[in-house]
Amino acid sequence: MRILGIDPGLTSTGYGLIDVVGNDFKAVEGGVVRTKSDQPMEKRLFSIYSVIRDVIQEFKPDEVAIEDLHSRFAKTALLLGHARGVAVMAAGEANLPVFNYQPTRAKNLVTGSGRADKDQMKLAIAAHLGNPDAAKNEHVADAFSIAIAHAMMAGSSAVAAIEAAK
Repeated sequence: MRILGIDPGLTSTGYGLIDVVGNDFKAVEGGVVRTKSDQPMEKRLFSIYSVIRDVIQEFKPDEVAIEDLHSRFAKTALLLGHARGVAVMAAGEANLPVFNYQPTRAKNLVTGSGRADKDQMKLAIAAHLGNPDAAKNEHVADAFSIAIAHAMMAGSSAVAAIEAAK
């Protein structure tokens, strides 16, 4: 199975693709879509959508896992929601199922602690993927963590119950 993990953000959207073979995870590709705050919103959102669409077309993931909204601040949540929305739209356009994960849930699955810091995350991602260079920066590390969390949860009764309740 190939999973695309996405860490949405208006300025930096991280993505990480992994292949899952049994209990092993292998990094396929990871990167960051960067936009500039002086660009109009529609240009920034189109950039995020375009890159995610292109990644999906090139690498053909089977499923998409995306970080859920987690901000206490309404304006930040709204901006994150825009970035998240265009990433989900790219997945929908490709007819891919999308699974949502809270960042603390992903951190807990990947590191054993929902409060792991950025360095702990990078080390855990490198260990899971057997590649010390996989987590180039925090956005890529977060995207890989979402993909790995989904791989760990795929096929579990908890995910099936959540999806059935939608």
